[in-house]
Amino acid sequence: MGGPPDRALSPSLRTGEDAELLAFELKFLLEEPAAGGIERWAREALRPDPHGLESLGGAYDVTTTYLDTPGFDVFHRVRELQGAKLRLRRYGGGGMVWLERKQRRGERVQKRRTAVPAGEVGRLGGEGPGGEWAGDWFREEIGARGFRPACMVGYRRSAWHGDGDHGGFRMTLDRGIRGAAAAGWQPAMPARSIEPAGGKVVCELKFAAAMPQMFKELVARFGLAVVSMSKYRTMCEAAGLVTGKGGGHA
Repeated sequence: MGGPPDRALSPSLRTGEDAELLAFELKFLLEEPAAGGIERWAREALRPDPHGLESLGGAYDVTTTYLDTPGFDVFHRVRELQGAKLRLRRYGGGGMVWLERKQRRGERVQKRRTAVPAGEVGRLGGEGPGGEWAGDWFREEIGARGFRPACMVGYRRSAWHGDGDHGGFRMTLDRGIRGAAAAGWQPAMPARSIEPAGGKVVCELKFAAAMPQMFKELVARFGLAVVSMSKYRTMCEAAGLVTGKGGGHA
């Protein structure tokens, strides 16, 4: 599975004249009954993600390797990082891995990412041939502070998108969140994993500027309350990788 076409992109990945504008990403933590109601609403009001699999009811699997420094500077939100995270993401069993830098300022997010063949991921750890490579910018980010794989997080995502007066917007539901300490760079879930979210569903609303009217109605209808929840930090704590509190967003 590759990246979504432009019309279905997360607003934080937009290119062109608005590329420097940070998009909003609001997060909600739901019990399954509420998530089911929101999904029924989305199926009527929005367009489905074009990469959803019919065999999974329109969903697809996401696996992410999160990187951190030896001192877990990302987890502890060290100021010099300016809210940035580095991660490797794989969709389903696809042959491409996305190298991604995500930077958050409050509720606003901007991302940069590049796709490379899964067989080239080892180059991040010094394996493989030299020479120019599409992931050089990501490798330079890793070397700047000694980033290395910290933990894996996987889940099944359902996604929808639409268009409004201020551009495109997107909604996602992530179920079955699980993970473990990372065993390497490759985004691949180990045989044993833990479920830190306790069966809850993470809903995200993503938009470029003002909240779309449809999302305002959704929030009011279901009584949604924004939470500060990070899949990465939650997994680090659940796996016993760190002892301090990190808080914040994924």
